[in-house]
Amino acid sequence: MDSTKRLGILLAWVAATLAVTPPAHAGDGEGTAAIVSPDSLVAGTPSRVVLEVEIGPSGIPVGGGLTLGLHHAAQWPGLQCDAPDQPNHIAARCDTPDNLELTWHGWAPKEFYASVGQTGFSDSMCHQLAAATVKRAPLEPGERVAFIIGANEHLAIVQRSADPGHEFHIMTDVDGDGVFKGIAHQPRLDIVAGPAHHLAAFVPATVVVGEPFEMQLRAEDEHYNPADTFSGRVTVRDRSGAVVMEDVELGHGMTRITVTANEPGPQRYRLESEGMSGRSNPCRVFETPPPFRVYWGDIHGHTSISDGLGENASDYFAFGRDVADLDVCALTDHGHFDWPQTVDAVRSFYEPGRYVTLLAQEAGAGPDHLNIYHRHDDTPHIDGWTRQYDRFFEMVYAQYNRERPTVAVGPHHFTYDRGDDRYPFGLFDTRTARFVEVYSSHGTSEYPGNPRPCHGARDQRKFMQWGLAQGLRFGVIASSDNHDSHPGRSIWGHYPGGLVAFLAPELTREAIWDALWNYRTYAAGFDRIYLEFTVDGHPMGSDVPVSDTCRIQYYAIGRTDHVTTTLIRNNAELRVATASDGVIDVSFDDTPPPGRSFYYLRVVQDNGERAWSTPIWVTRR
Repeated sequence: MDSTKRLGILLAWVAATLAVTPPAHAGDGEGTAAIVSPDSLVAGTPSRVVLEVEIGPSGIPVGGGLTLGLHHAAQWPGLQCDAPDQPNHIAARCDTPDNLELTWHGWAPKEFYASVGQTGFSDSMCHQLAAATVKRAPLEPGERVAFIIGANEHLAIVQRSADPGHEFHIMTDVDGDGVFKGIAHQPRLDIVAGPAHHLAAFVPATVVVGEPFEMQLRAEDEHYNPADTFSGRVTVRDRSGAVVMEDVELGHGMTRITVTANEPGPQRYRLESEGMSGRSNPCRVFETPPPFRVYWGDIHGHTSISDGLGENASDYFAFGRDVADLDVCALTDHGHFDWPQTVDAVRSFYEPGRYVTLLAQEAGAGPDHLNIYHRHDDTPHIDGWTRQYDRFFEMVYAQYNRERPTVAVGPHHFTYDRGDDRYPFGLFDTRTARFVEVYSSHGTSEYPGNPRPCHGARDQRKFMQWGLAQGLRFGVIASSDNHDSHPGRSIWGHYPGGLVAFLAPELTREAIWDALWNYRTYAAGFDRIYLEFTVDGHPMGSDVPVSDTCRIQYYAIGRTDHVTTTLIRNNAELRVATASDGVIDVSFDDTPPPGRSFYYLRVVQDNGERAWSTPIWVTRR
């Protein structure tokens, strides 16, 4: 695929930044830049960054200027140029006093950037920028301009996600036409994790008595970055307080041990070390293997292949496997400028029984976003793109699913107030559309007024409950939509990232994709809440005929102690249960109304984290 076609399939919000503008003067992009201080930054801390730009041989006239930009995925909160006495202030200084007029743009206008091309794309991706316009005297060749982020005693808050080689993007306009171009070599600075703040552990969600399993133990900073400077010893206890293992050494903040559970029941392992504590994700221990095990995944995220941080697909999948300890991972870069790189990474990281990688891409029809998950790792990139939502499903069906299902599609952040009024439930073609992403870093889309909403959400027709009320059938998932290249452990965005749980008989690509296609999934927020839900013994996603009453059973284990479950029938709350020990076990008979009904379960922890089952549909005749 040539570069023009690749650009043509970018989502609308990316494409808008690449609109053709008059070509830049040949001198635009002149100059060099270097970071004066500090040597590195600590995630989430107040800091000051001083960066110097040396003006190039053309100089910069009055009316020209230069910019300091941050990447689309960078999240430095509250940066501003207008209030010198307030936090997060950016200043610019040169030899002539009051010579630079500084303006902050959260999203710089497309007119700032040079003509379409790979350089223009790179520049426009750093659209969070401070633009310094020369007002009184030209900047001479060799003159130095200093940009200061955190230019007063309040300093500036560094983004919370660790990011090696965090870029500070410099552009110059040397002819005063208002069009900027990036310099040849951009300065970079490592954002590293802070000191250890707490302990955490990951274990499989489904465990069998006597069957050894692996536990990953780790120290994390306050913002859930791996605290790799921590070295200490940890004691591991089970839910009852009995010692499982002690003096476990965490070299560079992380290690793995092998554990065996000796009795069935709910389990959450407790960690202690040097005044710090933590807890594992919950799991359930079975006497014998159940027909379906729960596998955790984050199947929505981005790298620098499109609009995220992170160098490449390999680093992304390595984080999901080695740091976040995921069972399943997918990379969904917009448009996929480098589809072969993603295909290669999906193939090389796939390890049946340990780590499943899915080939995927984020697509869309204008601002209406949908993700595509491929059953196989040798599937070609989508042939075309459309800005019309009513054409999208037909295009995907024609290319992939006409002979047999090979892709599963679903919408995400679908309650934003924008796009086609029919998105997502006015047109929902189940020949390809199989799920909805009810939660991600953008927010929750369960019902109007739900906690952690997508910003501006107000149209009730866009919420999950509306789609269910229309009689639609779909699975429910969550994922992070991380742009920090931290799948499975991301706090990028408005809210902590989400996760998807797959109910599958084994950890293979075929079994995981079949679970996605057949609605055997559930959604969770940042915590890996354990959840089982059946009607007459049938799992989530089933369609169950009943003659009268049906037996409803659900079992939840929270990561925290105080947990509430709410059973919903036909969008009305039917039954609420609470627990102070983290475990809820409910079984009762219910008589649904005649005709078709649906039940689903919502779990809420006292820390605000949630989980949502896929519904079970019941037809009473």
